[in-house]
Amino acid sequence: MNQTLVTVVADGAGSAALPERGAGITVKTVVDFLSCQLDDGRLDYDVMLREAAKEARKKVHAEAQHRGVKPRDLASTLLVAVVGPDGGSALQIGDGVIVVSDGGNGWGWVFWPRCGEYAKQIPNPDRNMTEFRWIFWPQRGEYANTTHFLTDVDAVERLRIAPRLGKITDIALMTDGLESLALRYASNSVHGPFFHGMFRPLLDADETNVNEDREIKSLSALLERFLSSERVRSRTDDDVSLILATYRRQDDPARCR
Repeated sequence: MNQTLVTVVADGAGSAALPERGAGITVKTVVDFLSCQLDDGRLDYDVMLREAAKEARKKVHAEAQHRGVKPRDLASTLLVAVVGPDGGSALQIGDGVIVVSDGGNGWGWVFWPRCGEYAKQIPNPDRNMTEFRWIFWPQRGEYANTTHFLTDVDAVERLRIAPRLGKITDIALMTDGLESLALRYASNSVHGPFFHGMFRPLLDADETNVNEDREIKSLSALLERFLSSERVRSRTDDDVSLILATYRRQDDPARCR
């Protein structure tokens, strides 16, 4: 896959009957589809992302028909990022957030969590914080906590795609359960200290061993302990998922020590 990273998060709807099944099918389909396309040498990431989302939606609908249930019973959100050494693309439908860094100019969100029916684009107050900016302001409908899912009738039209992320060094994808820790709603900004703390163990890891199973398991266990800690559980009663990835190298002056 030529050092191209594929990251996918899907969060099953709390009101759905089979949310884990729907989210599982969505993640597997998107990963398999993108991996195959990248192996074939495709570089049109934004087009691939849309195709992958459509394929996942088709698979979930087929599963619903097989089980004799409604597609809504397998509803989930979807966040995807495909990133290579020179940039990438991202896709999102629903809440949760994708956050990126260029390694030196701070953190910014790629998509603001989407909650409801109507969208409003406004200037990003933190535009100079990083070369990236959020693309869509939260969509709020009749109920503040509503969001959109890949199984919705109009899901394809509601897909949001960032075609050019630019060169980035760090990326995080998370479900809405972590939004209260990761975002500052009052200032519409990203909470930088949260991400510096999250990435510190990964950036401090011995680069010669970071690809070994033992090191990966150790880092994953550390992250799991944090996500199940009182600090997190006291801020949310929702499921929490978090993916962290970095492209930093030892000879990168921006690498945290």
